[in-house]
Amino acid sequence: MGALIAIADLGNRRNVFHEATQMMRSLTARGNESFGVGTPNEVLVCDSLPQLSDQRIDSPVVIGFNLNRILTKDIPQPLDNGELRLVFEGRVLPTSDIPDCKRALSWLEQNQDTRLHDFVKEVDGSYAMAMLHEKQLLVARNLLGCKPLYWGEANGIMAFASERKALWVLGIESPQAFPPGGTGSVREGIVSVQGPGAWEPPIEREIDLDSAARGLFELIVESIRKRMGDLKRVAVAYSGGLDSGVVACCSRATGLDVELLTVTAKNNGEFEHAKKTAKELELPLVARQYSLTDVRAAISQVIQRMEKPNLMDVAIAIPILWTGQLAEEKGFQAIFMGQGADELFGGYDRYILAYQRQGPEEARRMMMKDILSLSELSLERDEQVSAGTKVELRLPFADKELMRFVLALPLSLKIGGVEETHQKLVLRHVAKLHGIPSSISERPKRAMQYSTGVSDSIRSLARDAGLTPQMYVLETYNRIRKKLRNGSACRTWAE
Repeated sequence: MGALIAIADLGNRRNVFHEATQMMRSLTARGNESFGVGTPNEVLVCDSLPQLSDQRIDSPVVIGFNLNRILTKDIPQPLDNGELRLVFEGRVLPTSDIPDCKRALSWLEQNQDTRLHDFVKEVDGSYAMAMLHEKQLLVARNLLGCKPLYWGEANGIMAFASERKALWVLGIESPQAFPPGGTGSVREGIVSVQGPGAWEPPIEREIDLDSAARGLFELIVESIRKRMGDLKRVAVAYSGGLDSGVVACCSRATGLDVELLTVTAKNNGEFEHAKKTAKELELPLVARQYSLTDVRAAISQVIQRMEKPNLMDVAIAIPILWTGQLAEEKGFQAIFMGQGADELFGGYDRYILAYQRQGPEEARRMMMKDILSLSELSLERDEQVSAGTKVELRLPFADKELMRFVLALPLSLKIGGVEETHQKLVLRHVAKLHGIPSSISERPKRAMQYSTGVSDSIRSLARDAGLTPQMYVLETYNRIRKKLRNGSACRTWAE
């Protein structure tokens, strides 16, 4: 795990090695255990960035990787087989003890006549990657976009990176997210990008609630098995609600050693609910509350990590940051979260309103749009917030097979009708069939930013500063961007 960069001079003449090391320097918070670069002619890995920067390398195209070793199998990159040079950020599913970058390289070696687009279609996982082959730079991102990848052009240079800040340092002011499921190439100054193609939703099938719930349970368990092959114990981010309760129950069903983690602002009623329901589940819980001072510090940290000043995203990101930090403190290597369940199972009020006002087809259309936008809506943010810790975020609901199954279920098994209490009907039935107490399975949904008390805390901090909450967040963001422009980016992001 770590961070990747890729950079090419579109004129194919200028040496971009210095710019490559600048990009890598901006990503040291995401990976700083080794630093490697690859060119069409060589691969070099060093223990420190100054050591790498001192090397005499001259190339118009460079790929690079900052290593953050979470598991012992994580190894320095780029990899080189004589024909391909590869940097691979992420995991191949199902997980195993073999380095994921080696598994990716092995597939590419065995399928030399296929395109990189076929890799994205056939290889399940959570990843972004870049490689050099016959003086051509190639990049790709997995179908759901679980791992971020950004790109942009400035001053005759095309660049790609795991975070926007690596492109900002090149003068690329408005990097764009590379399309999930997309592949791209840069060769002799020509940039080509291929999207994943039109996605046809499965045809809705007839199935009763019991059968749907039983099939769904097996798929959630199987999704967790895919994501646990290199783990013996795992933390589950736990709110005391339906999604995290089901993830915890299914994780235990796989034989994993499971521990629940709960974080809230101080004086928050959800704290006691989480402790009470964890006892009902008979699972160990670590619960921690955070002060206004903690929230103030976390605002800067999450903005540095997720690189945008959206108030709602900041409020959601803070509990994710705290959970990751708590998991790292407790010695976990991975944490399971329930992201994606609201979009899949109709957990938002806007779906109910659409059903009431415009009918089931509009509700179904809105849900599909959100599912196809999961990367933009949440996955990029959540991964960036957790990146750089020694804990990896894994998402059982963001699974291709599970999503295909759920998308083919009748809408009536998700939102059930026009009553809000019927949201996530089939998921609630999974909980009921597998003994999850009604205090968890029937608990009304509360958005993370409200249930943890973080939104109220941000509002209080903003009020003390004489600002609206959005202006408070925006001022913090602008201070961070100013430091970046003034050349203190490396210290800012690392701190």
